[in-house]
Amino acid sequence: MTPLPRVGLVGVNGYGRTHLRNAARLHDEGRLRLLAYADVAPTAAAAVAEHCAEPPRAYPGLGAMLDAEALDVAVLGTPIPLHAEMIEQAFGHGVSVLVEKPPVVTVQDVDRLLGRQENGGPACQVGFQSARAPVMRTLARLARSGALGTVEHVGLVGKWLRADSYYARTGWAGRLTHEGRYVLDGTLTNPLAHGLMNTLILAGDDDDHPATPATVQAELYRCRDTIEGDDTASVRITTTNGRTILLAVTLCARTQVEPYVFVKGTLATAKAFYTAGALEFEPSTHGDAVAAGTEKAPDLLANLVNVVGGTREQLLCPLRMCRGFVLALNGMYESAGRPRPVSPHFTSVHVENGERWVHLVGVDDLVERCAHQGQLFSEAGAGWASPTRAFSLANYRNFDLSSC
Repeated sequence: MTPLPRVGLVGVNGYGRTHLRNAARLHDEGRLRLLAYADVAPTAAAAVAEHCAEPPRAYPGLGAMLDAEALDVAVLGTPIPLHAEMIEQAFGHGVSVLVEKPPVVTVQDVDRLLGRQENGGPACQVGFQSARAPVMRTLARLARSGALGTVEHVGLVGKWLRADSYYARTGWAGRLTHEGRYVLDGTLTNPLAHGLMNTLILAGDDDDHPATPATVQAELYRCRDTIEGDDTASVRITTTNGRTILLAVTLCARTQVEPYVFVKGTLATAKAFYTAGALEFEPSTHGDAVAAGTEKAPDLLANLVNVVGGTREQLLCPLRMCRGFVLALNGMYESAGRPRPVSPHFTSVHVENGERWVHLVGVDDLVERCAHQGQLFSEAGAGWASPTRAFSLANYRNFDLSSC
């Protein structure tokens, strides 16, 4: 009988609590052995005890856990600036990894880690679970089958709001660097990262090969003077297979709505609300006979332990699939430079239930219009927007923020 994969968690609070619950469930089902966790937060032990009848062993950090335990998989629910070095650390012990999105934020980091995987190195699964959700598979199939007509472009509409507390929760939130490490924390790096990844998959030739960005033209803005990263962005990506992607997103909306990706064709436009699992069509009659899957997004940890355990399954979102995502992030900064401040003249401040947030007036309609018409904010005439140049990613191998 094949031994069950041995798993350790790094970070069991915040989003790490989701990984804790899932790993504990899979342990109880006899699909893995949850042996250890690393978290220095005072609440960590209580969180683990809540979900584990027999709490796994506790360690102060990943290194100590790797040195003491014979693990097969490490689950990293850790801050963005720690991802690259922690993946490398796990690989050095021959341990496979499930890491939250974004896996890393520079192309040199992703290339270095991919090099470590050559010749059968440890596996790395990335937490882009919505990329494999049934609604995304349905939309991709429609786009590639010609059911929507000739594809004009692929897009993302993201209208979220984030209060000041979102940026105050941790030292790296809203930062481009933190303690000497890259973060590039912004709309498409973190909160709406799933949307960017999903558009690359929709623009790809098949679900396993997301489109590779060829050029990026980006406009990055921030409506707060307390952050460095963007909270509002429009981005145009052309891909090596001839597709165009238009992303229009904000964290300064008047009200928060479900984000969606779409494929605009000559016959119809289809929208996938990837967090809700819903599919809509314009015109609505075009989709009468088409039903999207309503199942949940797949369990990436279950998939990873199956692969590590020797089944014939393939990783659902391996690191190699995410290189284009990281390229796009770097291209945005190469095109736009550091995010530009928006004058308070264009914003309003709201306080409710002790929370303060900033609304960029008119951005809700602007995001919809730009995404569907294929325009950047400056091209649509936004008074606070400035044009940028397209940046070619041909032979691009190194990101350096100081040159942006």
